[in-house]
This record gives sequence, structure tokens and C-alpha cells, in this order.
Amino acid sequence: MAPADIVLRFLESVGRRSEAEFYLGLFRAEPKERFAAISVDANVARHAAEAVVLHLRFLHALGLAPIVVLGLFEPADALTDAKRICRRLEATGVPTELIGPRDPDLHERIAATARAGTIPVVPFGITEGASLDDRFVHLGALLTAVKTRKLLFLHRPGGLRQKGVLVPLVNLHTDYANLVASKELSRKERALVTQSRRLVLELVPHKLVVAITSPLNLLRELFTVKGAGTLLRAGTIVRFHESASTVDEERLRSLLNASFGRPPSEAFFQKGYSRAYLEENYRGAAILIDTALGAYLTKFAVEREAQGEGIARDLWEAMARERPIFWRARAENPVGEWYAKLCDGMAKFPGWHVYWKGISIEKIPAAIDHALKQEVDI
Repeated sequence: MAPADIVLRFLESVGRRSEAEFYLGLFRAEPKERFAAISVDANVARHAAEAVVLHLRFLHALGLAPIVVLGLFEPADALTDAKRICRRLEATGVPTELIGPRDPDLHERIAATARAGTIPVVPFGITEGASLDDRFVHLGALLTAVKTRKLLFLHRPGGLRQKGVLVPLVNLHTDYANLVASKELSRKERALVTQSRRLVLELVPHKLVVAITSPLNLLRELFTVKGAGTLLRAGTIVRFHESASTVDEERLRSLLNASFGRPPSEAFFQKGYSRAYLEENYRGAAILIDTALGAYLTKFAVEREAQGEGIARDLWEAMARERPIFWRARAENPVGEWYAKLCDGMAKFPGWHVYWKGISIEKIPAAIDHALKQEVDI
């Protein structure tokens, strides 16, 4: 079996194969240097290097060449750790190139190395900045130059936790203050959140998301919608449209097609809808129709490329005033688990699951009946 098939079989065991193949297609469509940057913590380099090397081997087998960065928090050992990882990768047949961050052609060399299928390894030593802030300025410049859109911090405990529960998403605008004030985070974790916020909101001009995950869960974080750590991002601007008249119909069509994998029918637009919540760049939408029972959520869509970025949560929070509300989803829809956490109640049928929130008990049967009778218009 080819190495790439082995990796896809592994990914199938932690998520849907279709998800893995979809993300792999997205990653391969980009210039190789834009795929991802991976920061290896000194503690990880000392005690979990085998996991890092294994996952980098898997990524190389898939034709991907992430930029590996060391020394952001502990620069003294960065060069030693980088050389050790390079030796271990080379011993398994994975080509690497050690590139000093002060190289005058740093960005060009990284791009050329990655495009050649070689993994660039960049140790940030003491000379790259006496302070943590300085080193992150250098990192921000690197990410900006090569236009990398995802940065992963490998952290032995994995994602951030509050009250013992994993925090899957952090909005760096709205969640930041409470998170860094939490006594449950270690000093390094607070610094990670602070520096991530600088990168996403100040230092990198293009769209960047940051993930904190265990070295054991690197592939799950990259190749599944749900991920396996904590995702930190700028948050989404959601626009409220009081009627369909202010919505760009062609962009909405494109979004629905991208989200569901097939175009909406003309009947959907002919019957109309009452109002919509739309991500400002039409990457996500929640579309509602008023009924005597409450608001019926006829479409909740996020384009596939954006799934896993937290747009769905931002859309849902924007709809917080919509009560009562009810909706349905196909029984096999993987988002059903998330819907089940949001709703007050649900009813399962062979083809559909119906959900509701804020609907009085006496109206629930009518709401279920209404949802089940809706035509399929995608």
C-alpha cells in the first residue's frame, strides 16, 4: 500500500475519509509553502520528538511540506533541537533543510525548499530577538512573506482547557480577556494566547488561524472539521439582512452550492425567505422563514473551505435573539451532534432529525410536522 493510502486509512479512523480527502485537495491546490507552519515547543522536541517525526513523515508522504519552527519560547536549545529533528527525518528518508532565520533570502529559500518537497526547518535562536515579542515579530514577517494561513503550536497537554473541558474555539476579539485572566491556564499558555492575538490581529495582514494541539493529534487537527485542539481566530463579522432584497442572490447561490455540494433549486428562491444572517464575505449563512410557530431555519450553511474555522458558532451567536426557532437536518448529517447540543429538544425520524429551541410544549408536534413537510430544495 502506498504511504499516502496508509495515511488516508489512518485519517479515516479518526474522522470521515471524505473530510480528509477534501482538506488534502485544498492543501495540495495551494503553493506548498502556504500549507502550514508548525511550531515545535522545546518540551515537545525533548519528550515527544518521535510523534513529531512520525506526523511529518505522514505529511511528506501526502506531498505536503510544512514549515517547522523551533525556539519561540526557549531559544537557547532551538538549533540543537532542530538538528536532532532533521537527523531523525533524514534517517526515515524525508528530506529537510535547516534554514537560519537571519538568512537574507529566508523567505525565498523557504518557498523554494517547500516547493521542492523538502521540509524547511527554522530555529529561532537568541540572536533572533532577546524577547518573546521580538521573536514573534520575526515569525509574523515570515508568515506574511510566504502567505501561510495556518499556524499550529504543538503543546504536550494539547488544546486549552477550562473547568477541565477542552476549549475548541477562541474568538480573539470577544474571548481574549476572560481567557488570559483564567488561573487555569499556565503562564506559557497565556503567552501563547497573547502572542497568537498579536499575530492574527496585528502582525499578519492576511487571514491567519492558529491552533494549539498535542503532537499526537496533529493530523486530526489538520484534516477534520472538528479538529483536535483549540483554534484561535479573529472572529467573524455577521451582517443581518431584514429581507431577501438586500442579499446578493448569486453569491448566496454559490455559498449554498459550496456548502451542500449541489445547487439550490429555483423553488427555494421563488418561495422566498424572511431574513438572513450572512458572514460578510458570504462564507456562511443562516436563512429564516417566519411561521405561526416561530422562525423556521430553512438553511444553515458554511462553505466547505471554511468549515472548522468557527463561522458556524459566530452565525449561531448572531441569531441569539431568534426565539422560538426550529429546523431539521438529514439523519446522516455530521453536524447533527452540534445541533443536539444547541437545541432544547429533538425528534428523530428515518430520514430527518427535527430540532427546536424556545418552542412551547403544546406547539412542538406542529413544529415537527411543519419541518417534515418542507420540500427538499437543495
